[in-house]
Amino acid sequence: MQLNPITFEVLRNALSAMCDEGSEMIARLAYAPTISEGHDHSCALLTAEGRLVAHGDRDQAPHIGSFEPSVRVVREWAEDKFEPGDVYIFNDPYSGGIHTNDVKLIRPIFHGGHVIAFNSSTGHWPDVGGALPGSFNPRATDCYSEGLRIPPMLLFRGDKLDRTVMTLIEYNMRTGRERIADIYAQHRAGLLIEERLCELYDRHGSETIETLFIDVFDYTEEMFRKQVAELPDGEFEFEDFSDMDAMHPDTPRIRVHCRMRISGGQVTLDYRGSDTAPVGPFGFPRASLETAVYDGTLHCFPQLAPLNHGLARSVEILSTPGSCVHIQEPTPASGYASGAYEKVAAVTMACWANAFSTVNSRRMYAAGINLANLCIGGIHPKTGKQFVNYLWNEGGQGARSYKDGNPFQMMIFIGGATNQPIEILERLYPLLYTNCVGVVDSCGDGKFRGGVGIDRSFKVLGPLTLTMHGDRAEVTPFGLAGGTNGGANILRLRRAANPGKEEDLGMHAVGIRLEPGDHMIYRSNGGGGFGNPLDRDPERVAADVELGWISREKASSVYGIVLCADELEKNSYIIDDNATTMMREQRANETRVRGYGPGEVHPLGEIVQVAEVPLAAE
Repeated sequence: MQLNPITFEVLRNALSAMCDEGSEMIARLAYAPTISEGHDHSCALLTAEGRLVAHGDRDQAPHIGSFEPSVRVVREWAEDKFEPGDVYIFNDPYSGGIHTNDVKLIRPIFHGGHVIAFNSSTGHWPDVGGALPGSFNPRATDCYSEGLRIPPMLLFRGDKLDRTVMTLIEYNMRTGRERIADIYAQHRAGLLIEERLCELYDRHGSETIETLFIDVFDYTEEMFRKQVAELPDGEFEFEDFSDMDAMHPDTPRIRVHCRMRISGGQVTLDYRGSDTAPVGPFGFPRASLETAVYDGTLHCFPQLAPLNHGLARSVEILSTPGSCVHIQEPTPASGYASGAYEKVAAVTMACWANAFSTVNSRRMYAAGINLANLCIGGIHPKTGKQFVNYLWNEGGQGARSYKDGNPFQMMIFIGGATNQPIEILERLYPLLYTNCVGVVDSCGDGKFRGGVGIDRSFKVLGPLTLTMHGDRAEVTPFGLAGGTNGGANILRLRRAANPGKEEDLGMHAVGIRLEPGDHMIYRSNGGGGFGNPLDRDPERVAADVELGWISREKASSVYGIVLCADELEKNSYIIDDNATTMMREQRANETRVRGYGPGEVHPLGEIVQVAEVPLAAE
């Protein structure tokens, strides 16, 4: 480190603060509820060479790995010939982007007549065209049905909007005029970042700030390598699977595999054992693979957040072009977050868990809720205007080696994704929510259980089209150290015309027409458990039954706890100690089912063990 520690810490936090400020501005000004309410956006600062320096604390993890390649492709496109006030728009997944819905505005920042940095802002737009509302298409066989791909295009010159480019974008999207507000939100964030960074340059001088950038990278790399050096050398392996290939459901499940090697402080994460990309949308491009790896790693090294180039240069990531974790054009990319992304992040965490098992068991996490993209679109019966949005769900966090997983948790992503409030969704769309409660028996079981899944079911008030792109209905979030897998994602339909029948729509429903009075049952994953359920504190089991998160039947059949109703207090239970001892002895001799479904024990998850699980620390 070249700067003195105090100056370094003050200025390092100033960089993060300006990104936080930019992200907050995007959320406040954007129209799309996915951005304004769900916080599916990001705001990053990169050096003039395109190396990531800082991003917002609440920024979406799936965007992180795309910052550097996106700036690189814009620099190549423009041949580094920029003028003050230039802003490029970009979303192409195959040259540094993520998927078409994640649209970037990239701004070169000028000071003293030359480029000193770049700002990259990303917003998840609800629709970018394509065959279906929301642009996600589980039946897509190529990228051309997933919406408008935008190469680097100059959208602002001298901070004035190019109406021709904007009109092209507007005409190719279902709610194009709403996207103008999102563009101006991202643009205004870039102006703010430029203003804040130039203030730092004026106050401290260019030499100090450019030294700061180098010190930030070195600091993060040194901290990471120091912690890795405490881990044992060796190879650690884990794998997970999709439910199915949506286009070929009778073929084997798609495998995501990681082999992590630690040798002398050097870390290599090898995903070349993953399956070839299917025809349909499950996988993601190389930038998203890097993002998922960083996401899983940051869960286990939280001191490194927010991410910067220092971590990126400290790990080697291997992949095979054409595989499901490194797709190539024109393989569809829209389903990456509900498909390969969560699995890469989860298996990466599991490999780290194996490495940490004898060193620091508190950095071990079972798998948590998988993102499911429920897209709705139609004409609002009250306004007559077209609408499109995503209704994603919260669910259960994976258990840790010392603590239960949290309920009502957003996806595995590190970042600030939040639920879209029911009141906002009901105001904007023809929906009436009927439930927002935990799903009984949805958690993975263990000495520490996973968080419960969430039921966010709703009634339809006006005609609309629904598409689901998800996973984890059959291969559910895995447990570790003998903990069981969590519960399933569920999407069912009860039509007003036939209320006595429920249709299981599954995780790849395409263009389902809904009419007023139809009722959607939408339930999410519970997180995986940690440790043997028979080792769980009986008082905790009784408390879970009283909360309605675990049934009395499961308390007995899985945890070996015999409960008697408390005659003096409603919904309260007393533990029968003698019967419980006998029941647990009986259950200990029973063979537990190994597999990938709800309530089963993941074969590889079982072998990730700790010598001694610490006592609960709340």
